[in-house]
Amino acid sequence: MNQPMAAGNRRRHWEARQAQNAALGAKGVALAWSDQARAIAAGRARSGDHSAWSDLVTVLETFCARFAADGTRRAENQRRHWEERLAALDGAPMRAVALAWWDRARSVAGGQGDAAWNDLALTLSNYCQRYGA
Repeated sequence: MNQPMAAGNRRRHWEARQAQNAALGAKGVALAWSDQARAIAAGRARSGDHSAWSDLVTVLETFCARFAADGTRRAENQRRHWEERLAALDGAPMRAVALAWWDRARSVAGGQGDAAWNDLALTLSNYCQRYGA
């Protein structure tokens, strides 16, 4: 009996989230795909397949590598901080590593503008389609 109500609540939440994301433009589209990508990875992990988190790490790492840092002191500090963060995650569950890469991808896209947000949305869309979402 709780199933239909829970499904209705999820649908209403999803619709509200979609409206919020649409108001954000390209960034909102990328955020919507990130929600879907994390849901896919979490669902597959619940069924015993943790490789989706590893795949998400690879996808986000590849996205970040496509955008070169500008060589400023700020960029160098960000790079050093990122390397320290990755080192601290050594041995952590892949979910934690994937979420850290998501933070990095958001930072990279935020510094590049709408074109990067569109690229991130497309990248995550391709990841989701690979898993049949």
